[in-house]
Amino acid sequence: MLKIRTLIAIAVLFCTLPAMAQQKTITGTVTDENGLTLPGVNVLVKGSNVGANTDNDGHYQITTNGDVTLIFSLLGFSDVEVSTEGKTRIEVTLYESSQDLDEVVVMGYNAVERQHLASSIAEVDMEKIKSRPIFKLEEAFAGTIPGATVLQGHNLPGTGPGAISIRGISTLQNAAPLVIVDGMEQSLSDIDPNQVKSITVLKDAASASMYGSRGANGVIVIETERGDRGQFKVDIHTWTAISDPIDLPDFVNGADYMLLNNEARATQNQSLLYTDAMIDSARNGLSATTDWLDAVMERQAIAHNTAASVSGGGGVGTFNLMLGYIQENGLNTLEGTEKFSARFNTNINIDDKFVLLADFYAHRLQVDRLYANDDGHGLYKNAWKMNPTQDIFYDSDRPNHYMLHNNLNPVASIHHGGSWNALHDRSTINLRPRYYINDNFRVEGNVSYMVNKSANKHKRSTFKFFDGDEKPVTTWGNAVGASQGVSTSQLTARANVNYERGLRQDKDKLYVVAGTEIMNHTYTDYREISKASFFGRVNYSFDNRYLIEGTLRSDGSSKFAPGHRWGLFPSGAVAWNVHNESFMDEIRQDGTINNLKFRVSYGLIGNEDVAPYLWQEIVNTWGWTIRVPNPLFSWETQKQWNVGMDLAMFDDRLNLTAEIYKKHSFDLIYGDFPVPPLTGSNSLESSMNIGEVENKGWELSASWGETKGDLSYSIGAMLFNNENKVLKAGHSASDTLIFKGNSDKIWYRGIAIDNYYGYESNGYFQTQEEVDATEAKLPNTLPGDIKLVDQNNDGIINDMDRVDLGDPFPHMNYSITLDVRYKNWDFYALGMGVGERTGRLNGLEGYPVLMDGGDNSLGTPRQYYMDNRWTPENPNARFPRVWTGNSSNANLSNVWLSDASFFRIKTLQVGYTFPKLSNSIRNFRVYLNAQDAITFTNWEGLEPERNGGDGSYPRMATFSLGIKATIL
Repeated sequence: MLKIRTLIAIAVLFCTLPAMAQQKTITGTVTDENGLTLPGVNVLVKGSNVGANTDNDGHYQITTNGDVTLIFSLLGFSDVEVSTEGKTRIEVTLYESSQDLDEVVVMGYNAVERQHLASSIAEVDMEKIKSRPIFKLEEAFAGTIPGATVLQGHNLPGTGPGAISIRGISTLQNAAPLVIVDGMEQSLSDIDPNQVKSITVLKDAASASMYGSRGANGVIVIETERGDRGQFKVDIHTWTAISDPIDLPDFVNGADYMLLNNEARATQNQSLLYTDAMIDSARNGLSATTDWLDAVMERQAIAHNTAASVSGGGGVGTFNLMLGYIQENGLNTLEGTEKFSARFNTNINIDDKFVLLADFYAHRLQVDRLYANDDGHGLYKNAWKMNPTQDIFYDSDRPNHYMLHNNLNPVASIHHGGSWNALHDRSTINLRPRYYINDNFRVEGNVSYMVNKSANKHKRSTFKFFDGDEKPVTTWGNAVGASQGVSTSQLTARANVNYERGLRQDKDKLYVVAGTEIMNHTYTDYREISKASFFGRVNYSFDNRYLIEGTLRSDGSSKFAPGHRWGLFPSGAVAWNVHNESFMDEIRQDGTINNLKFRVSYGLIGNEDVAPYLWQEIVNTWGWTIRVPNPLFSWETQKQWNVGMDLAMFDDRLNLTAEIYKKHSFDLIYGDFPVPPLTGSNSLESSMNIGEVENKGWELSASWGETKGDLSYSIGAMLFNNENKVLKAGHSASDTLIFKGNSDKIWYRGIAIDNYYGYESNGYFQTQEEVDATEAKLPNTLPGDIKLVDQNNDGIINDMDRVDLGDPFPHMNYSITLDVRYKNWDFYALGMGVGERTGRLNGLEGYPVLMDGGDNSLGTPRQYYMDNRWTPENPNARFPRVWTGNSSNANLSNVWLSDASFFRIKTLQVGYTFPKLSNSIRNFRVYLNAQDAITFTNWEGLEPERNGGDGSYPRMATFSLGIKATIL
């Protein structure tokens, strides 16, 4: 036994001697960029949990086994990694991370120093975004990015604002930009703003063509938050908000409704419904006047959001667990949403050269609405259909004695129409291994999987209605049901290499990224989409003066016909850093001009955002062809050039960026092109590459900021405009494209897409004699109707007399920001506006009647219409006479177009920060915020960010109280 113990001791000694021989002690000091020592810096051995901390004088000492890599990290500073090979003392300087973030721009597959960029890229200020009560991330783009527009027409819980448009719309199909989140293609609506670290918008061909398959509509690259080594902390952000409608109509009262109804019937030689006595009774308050819209808005809309993240890490890696919950109540007890989200991002240092980025994300959105109106808008549309002479209840002792009007009572729909509930689930797994062959060269992979599922259910209990004599009239029967939505899954695999190196003693800088990607979408309704790509990009900075960037991407998509599935999309950009020229030395050194860069880019980008199988033939169950095959159906392509300038002056206090661009889209993809019907079919359509569209515009943005003692401030502004024009509507320049199902939308050369195509007016017919004497008029024209211009002087008013009346796009978009900080106080204001926009007054926002294609009965007119309608006593009125039934007045003409320009105070916010409440609670901030509270506009409708209509969920102003804190 003694011999055995002796042998074991000798073996252990021999095993430990090499390790002891390899041990060495590293010492040093850590300072900031100003030379001040930094206490509390974490010093970790990469790939292990071995570590130390700097003392109050910034000194550290750590013992390692052999040569390793040390990681120096401190909250608020960028990490530094240093090899100990051949060293026993290492002095380290840490730089503030905010400075580093300013200098490096994330472009998706790699990151490039801003000074080396030659393309057009913009970034969202996430610090400002995260301090606002935002329900959907799309709201962050309103007034913050030059060239990006988003018009929000309502605040229906569970939906986002309108689609984001980057530098105009140039396609017939989906024009939404491509969204990349941590390398994965995802939806903006799913992302919690509190989980986002950076948002980069790629606007020109040189930057967006790296994502050639959908870069034509712009690309939004999002990076989510990750953990910091050694910095274990908990960040909390919570806010509570109340919302008030800001676009409610001012309806006429019961007496005025009766007057208008009688007036319309008298003009049309119909019998009157209301006597003078009935009108006087309503005028004197002896009969009820019902405000149906007020009746269905039964409560204050309240929302609550709580987001928390737990992050930290050591030498073996970092993690960040982010949790989010948001509840948004609607205007009645059945409306609202709840969303739960969880994201876990981790970096695992498998060894010194191998790092795995693993991300897991899941969210569940529950949407609650009325079963009777499950689109969320129907309840408010029904309330608009009612008129103020109709009561909600009978005057009786029977409880819930609702009065039905054509089987309609919106208040009864809330309480007895049933509930509809939907669940939307999304889960993602995203694995990104990185192997560093050396300090300059790495190999990366990306394997991600995403699955979307949805389901809904509804329930309605039996409810019986009685008439005024308490006799049963109808029953809303019991209804129970559920359905499963189409589930989708997305599998993506990508491999690429990244090479980044300084050349000529770091005078030059080279960036190279190249790789391949495959993507597969599978649907439970048996559809499938497959895509494959090859890509590469080179950025080169010569002497930090002359910059060149080249990109090449080839994409293949199963959406297109065989033999036409691949597209090639090259682009290039050059730039000149003028401020680094020798003749600029004096100006640069005295701070007059700190940065001056000129940029030029040109390239091709593709678009394949259409449904699959459109190129194939479709035959219905009767054997009739309903879709004609097109074996030539292929990519939509866009040519784009961009010229830009970046200028920083007066010690970086003044920053200015200017851009001009032109986009030419051709071979547009259109899936609903009408084809003359063949025998056995009553309608046919096919997919086509047809037409050409041009977008051109310019962008200006500027900011001024400085610090004076405890006061710092910055003022920013931007102004941009886009002009849209159809160059070719069909296969030739002279073709006209008439859109199926929308007679008001017609394309031909020289007009904007989505144009208003209607009649020009020339006042109103004043007398019956004038009507009879006018040859060119529509049938059943009466005094007070719109007089339409006979454009071709053929004596007939028909489609040949319709002309281009303008477009609905916002022009001369602008915004201003003000950010003021004094000691621990902060104030932020964002105002945004549209200088030129033509809106359409349609539906009950414009007409006095509900143009439902059936009865066209009188709804509840707005007081604005009543005050400005034509009567013999008001011959030069703004609007035509009041009418019911069919009328030529409802045709689109310039009478129903109005100035929809506006300026809106988007955000007003004031906050106070307690830097340190205790040793563990830091940066405790309390703020008050007002969103969309003040609007200045001449728009004659209700909400200048949308056209008129028959009613929808209101646009809201939101007032919130929020708290943010960090717990260490």
